[in-house]
Amino acid sequence: MNTEKESQLLSEAAKSSALGKFSIYFRMSGPGWVQAAVTLGGGSLVGALYLGVIGGYQFMWLQPLAMLCGVIMLAAISYVTLSSEERPFVAAKKHISPTLAWGWLIATIIANIVFCSSQFALGTDAAQNNLSIFSKSPYAITAIFAVGSLTLLWLSRREGKASKVIDYVLKGLVALVVLAFMGVVIVLAAKGGVNWGALFQGLIPDFSALFKPASTYADAISATGNNSDYWTSFIANNQRNVIIGAFGSAVGINMTFLLPYSLKAKGWGKKHRELSRYDLFLGLFVPFILATSFLVIATSSQFHAKKDGVYSQASYEKVVDKLLTKTDPAFDKLNADEKATAREALPQADKDLGVMLAERNARDLATSLEPFLGKNAQLIFGIGVLAMAISTMIVHMMMNGYAISEAFGKPGQTTLFMLGASMPAITGFLSPILWSGEAKTALVVPAAVIATTLLPIAYVIFLLLMNSKKALGTELPQRRSLINILMFIAAGIATFASIWSLVGKYNNPAPYEHYFGLVGLIVLPLLAIIGITGFVKRNRI
Repeated sequence: MNTEKESQLLSEAAKSSALGKFSIYFRMSGPGWVQAAVTLGGGSLVGALYLGVIGGYQFMWLQPLAMLCGVIMLAAISYVTLSSEERPFVAAKKHISPTLAWGWLIATIIANIVFCSSQFALGTDAAQNNLSIFSKSPYAITAIFAVGSLTLLWLSRREGKASKVIDYVLKGLVALVVLAFMGVVIVLAAKGGVNWGALFQGLIPDFSALFKPASTYADAISATGNNSDYWTSFIANNQRNVIIGAFGSAVGINMTFLLPYSLKAKGWGKKHRELSRYDLFLGLFVPFILATSFLVIATSSQFHAKKDGVYSQASYEKVVDKLLTKTDPAFDKLNADEKATAREALPQADKDLGVMLAERNARDLATSLEPFLGKNAQLIFGIGVLAMAISTMIVHMMMNGYAISEAFGKPGQTTLFMLGASMPAITGFLSPILWSGEAKTALVVPAAVIATTLLPIAYVIFLLLMNSKKALGTELPQRRSLINILMFIAAGIATFASIWSLVGKYNNPAPYEHYFGLVGLIVLPLLAIIGITGFVKRNRI
């Protein structure tokens, strides 16, 4: 869009009604859709699936609240970016702390490289198992993903119409995700598969879910008699883990790094600050809430607190084996036949809870919906999951391109950008090897701990920049009490989620989990102290 036309549209928006402003800003939006493309990936899919399975409609409030906190911080990031001539990485080094700035950049690179490969694995799974494409050739699929994504990114670096390609592709993929899962819920609702009363009640936040099982499990737990205390603790712990996981998947640390550079790439400045807020609402908040809500509704209606339906035997055994190990420590030493006999001897009430709490995946959900969607169930879900994976892998590559070029002090320089984008593409191509077995664990644990630990630090960086006279000069908000309160709340919730996650890893008996959790609990407060000390030192009047 040329500058003259853009200025005209901004002028029209300023004079328009609320509906007219929405329409104009929707046409001008862009960076928000890029953010949506990365957050609507495997993490959000799994988070929504597990929320529906373990909490049902009672967790409808969770992901909207998580994204609201994320949008508050991203709006602050966009204000800082558009109000200053300095790039955020440079501003953080100069006005906060070089240690925090480099930690932010390095954590972004690690998260991009590791989690992009998971999107390749997710896309491959959808292509092979839902859509039956290249069912015996995973590398053919990952090669197409890698080459196609890099080609789109290369086109986006060119001037003229080609630079619009990436915007159109990402908007289309995000829309496809929303429409695919919307179709599922419409069919479920038309056939009476949605409890609307429970759904609307579930939109009201219930923080007691952090400490006790959802009320829908009460009768099932009571029926287990002497094992009721075990199941109460098991469900409560699982709910907390799912809540933290779903909350963390809304906005990741790499998204905080991406937004400033996608804003700069669009050529936006001070006059676009209001547009950037609308852009985050229209392009990120709305699509995320719709897609994840549709997924929670679908999984709640099919799986929550149901003792029948589709589930895998392996997932069921994983749940009941924990109970058997708790009641008889020698269970782990039994052979396969003896374990099967012990499982069969369990009371029916315990078996029922094992089925209710068994983890499901997208393929299980698609299979369970066949009575509603018929032969199209696998197709509809396959398309939605594939769109999720492709859009997210493209943006992971884009983020890494910006991060690597910034690390060399040449942000956006085409050669460095494409070099950075190629790094996640390579690990993605190798995902059939990397994203399986012990290799998967070895990759996920350190990346997840680093990303989780540093997300609050990224929030702290921009909270401090929002209050830095030296960074913003005359653009420093004069009445920023409400802004600071909202940012403190968002950063506080992110910090709570981070610490809770790290404590869980620290308490895990697995050595790699335990020590990474320990490192995270040390690094988080240390970086916070470094950041606040650096801010005070560098912003003295």
